[in-house]
Parts: sequence; C-alpha cells; structure tokens
Amino acid sequence: MMAKCKNISNENFSIENKSMEWILEKNMHFIFMEIGVPAVSAFGLVGNVLSLLVLTKEKVNHCLTRMEKSAHIGLIALAVSDFMFCLLALLFTILPPQETYLEPNGVMYYRWLGSGFITFFIINSTWLIVVMAGERYIAVCHPFKARKLISLKKTKIAICLVYGICMISTIPLFFEQEIVEIICVDGSKQYTIEKRKNYSDHTRRMLWSIIFDFIPSIALLYFNICLVWKIKKAKKIRREMTQGQGNNLVMYRSSLKSTDDQGTHSSSRSNNSCNEYRKTDLAENSLISTGTRPGTVTRHKRGSDSALNSVTATLVAVVVLFLILVSPSEVIKFIYAKIYLIDWIGKNKHFHYYKIILHVTNFMQALNFSVNFILYCAVNKSFRKTLQSLICICQQQRPRTQYIKRIPNRIA
Repeated sequence: MMAKCKNISNENFSIENKSMEWILEKNMHFIFMEIGVPAVSAFGLVGNVLSLLVLTKEKVNHCLTRMEKSAHIGLIALAVSDFMFCLLALLFTILPPQETYLEPNGVMYYRWLGSGFITFFIINSTWLIVVMAGERYIAVCHPFKARKLISLKKTKIAICLVYGICMISTIPLFFEQEIVEIICVDGSKQYTIEKRKNYSDHTRRMLWSIIFDFIPSIALLYFNICLVWKIKKAKKIRREMTQGQGNNLVMYRSSLKSTDDQGTHSSSRSNNSCNEYRKTDLAENSLISTGTRPGTVTRHKRGSDSALNSVTATLVAVVVLFLILVSPSEVIKFIYAKIYLIDWIGKNKHFHYYKIILHVTNFMQALNFSVNFILYCAVNKSFRKTLQSLICICQQQRPRTQYIKRIPNRIA
C-alpha cells in the first residue's frame, strides 16, 4: 500500500477548530483512562495478590467443609482473573498510544491483541461470579440438593469450563483488526492498526450483549434476592426459636417452684428443695442434650454457621458491587449504540458522547475488579484475621532461643 506517510515526530496536536464534544471527550479520556484506570488497576494488582495469599492460606490451614472449600476455590479463580485484568488494563493505559509505528514492536502487537485479552478476563470474571453465586444459592436455598450437586471436583470442572468457553468466545475479537503495512513515497515503511474491511460484527455484538451482559445480570440479581431473603428468614426463625426456648425453661423452673411451695411443711422444705434443684438440673440437661438451651443454641449456631455466613456475605457483597458498577454500564452502552447507530467513521457528536460513556464504563469495570479485596476485609472476619496473621508473620516466627536464660555449668 503506497501512501504519503506521516511525520510522527512533527504531528500537530492543536485543538483549534475542534468541536466542544471533541474537547469534552478528550478531557474525560484524560481523567478516567489516563488517571483513574491506572490508579485503580495498580491498587487492584496489590489487592488481588493479597487476596490470593489469604484465601490460599485459609484453604490450607483451616478445617473447611466441602461447600466452603468449593467457595474458596471459586474466589481464588476470581482473584487470578481479576489480577490478570488489572495487569493488562494497567499496561494498556500506560503504554504510549500511536496511530502509526515505524517498525513492528511489542507495543504495536499489544495494542493489536491487548483489548481481546482484557475482554476475555472481563467476561471470565463475570461468569465466575455467576457460578459462585449459583452454588451459594443452591447451598443456602436448597441444602438437601446441594449435597449431591456441589463438590470440590465439580467446582473445579465448572471453573475450567468457564475459562475455556470464555476463551473460545473471545477468538473473533482478535480478527476485528489487522496490522496494515504502508510503503511511503520515499521507500520507508510504516505500520498502522486498522479495522478489517467488510468485517461485520453486528450479530456478534448482539449475541455478546445477551450472553455476557443481560443473562449474567439477571441471574445474579435473582440469586442475590433469594439469598438475602433466605438469610433474613433464617435469622428470624432462629431468633424466635431462641426466645421461645428461653421462655420454656423459665416457665418450667417457676412451675417446679410453685408446685413445691403448695401443700408442703417447713420440716420437709429442705428435701423438696434438693429435689427441685435435681429436677431443674435434669430439665436443663435434657434441654442441652436436645439443643434447646438458649446459650447452647447460640454458641452452636455461631460455631457452625459463622464460616458459612461469612462466605455467603462475601459473595453477596461481590454480586452487589458487580450489579452496581458493571451491569448498568453495559446496558447503557448497548442502548445508546443502538439508538443513535454509532458510526466509527463519521465521528459525529453522538460518537463523541459514546466515547465518553466508554471511558466512564471502562473506569467502572476496572474499579469493580480492583476492590474485591476491600469487600473481603469489610464483610469476612476470617479473612481479616488471616490477613492480620500474614502481616504479623515475622513477629510470630521470632525464635524463642533469645528468651532462654543460659545457666552456666557448675562442678559438683
């Protein structure tokens, strides 16, 4: 392809004769894409590494049930996917963008293929959240079916399927653009990345929006509503049972006392008093053995359900964050593009507004995949304790020999 090549070193970036929409779009690009996305992506790298360390240590050191192990495997897979997204997004924003390249290099190839890999990790994290939310929905709302449906092996298979299917689905993205070689008039060569000619992606974008935007959002919304409703209902039932059992024990004690006081003489009160205490002790022991003593029920509930509740609360928080930051943005992009028929060649005012929407939604997606570490710390007590032990690991492993007082040997 013979053409008059651009002088890259002397390109004029003047904003004269530019529309207000163009200037606004460039300002929003600077705020969200050049400052916001790199900042949250860098934070996400550190946060996801810490999440991997904490979740791995919890899985190895703690006695977790089968369902808790399955949830931890899903969270670990999600942390890996989020880490890769943050890394690729950070590279994509800090590498210098160019319209033409003097020679093929790593920056050019990454600009060509990087967006496809970023999209892969976006949809991969999305469907990992759907799989984990679905498992938690079955475990909480259908506990008897969960024993057959949920296992560590099945969770690993589901995660591998999500990775494989998402990778296959993103293959068409790598064929949307191509590297074009331009032969200049003076015989030199330049390279540019352009969209393939006669390449229509309307059908793919429609299917993409349905499979990776609308279906996950609807499924996550349904799972979250059911989980929150089930958790509130369970807490209400436990509170009523605990109060009722406490009242039964008090009434039983008072009935024993009133029966003892009626028709007895002062000479036999000491024996009846002993009998009363014995009967009361037997009643309390029977209540304990059946799990109906209030204090025992509370301790048992806390010990058995604390891990399950923390995992459920963690997944509910992750889903809520996704529904706030990702789902609405994808719907807005889809609707705006279909209403105004965005043309990437004409670049009218609606195109610039659409670019502004892209900048804001890209920042929201980066924020969603970068702050899961904060959510884990906020809602998961076990996560906080394990993180604290990792931070203080140097103090815990301090050798004890320095505290032993050396006693000199004495000759008898």
